[in-house]
Amino acid sequence: MQDEIRNRVAENESLVVFDLEDYFPPAGVRSLDIAQLAEGGIFRESTAREFFNAFDSEAYADAVVAIQCSEDVLVPQWMWPMAAAKLAPYALYLGAGEQQAVLEQYYAQRMSQLDWTLFAHKKVLLKGCGSYPVPNSAYVQAAMHLRLSAQKLMYGEACSNVPIYRS
Repeated sequence: MQDEIRNRVAENESLVVFDLEDYFPPAGVRSLDIAQLAEGGIFRESTAREFFNAFDSEAYADAVVAIQCSEDVLVPQWMWPMAAAKLAPYALYLGAGEQQAVLEQYYAQRMSQLDWTLFAHKKVLLKGCGSYPVPNSAYVQAAMHLRLSAQKLMYGEACSNVPIYRS
């Protein structure tokens, strides 16, 4: 008679897997380049309003959106909130700048909103080697919070992990 294969990791109630990919935006990271609105290097309110009135914000649903300007022009301060107001009902998160920087901001905000006490006195495996481009800063944020609550912190996979901290 063959023994049943058991997943001892899943059965271990004191071991929790924390996967940063669980927080990756469902629609990924997208950019909105507002440089296209600068006619001859100058932004006009009427042109911006026409653009945003015809703009399909739903195409950015559930995405982290980096609002950026790829041209070296002066962007009036009102342009940023105008773009954000149009995207806000659909985007998961909005930021100004390059995609990587905005994704880092998004993760910092998400990590600050979690209830880290759920990991108190637990052995936590901070999962690595995923499919999504989770920024290194997210691992730093997660490790910082987990170090303050977890009994033990490991990085990697259950079968091969690197011990990070033990109380």
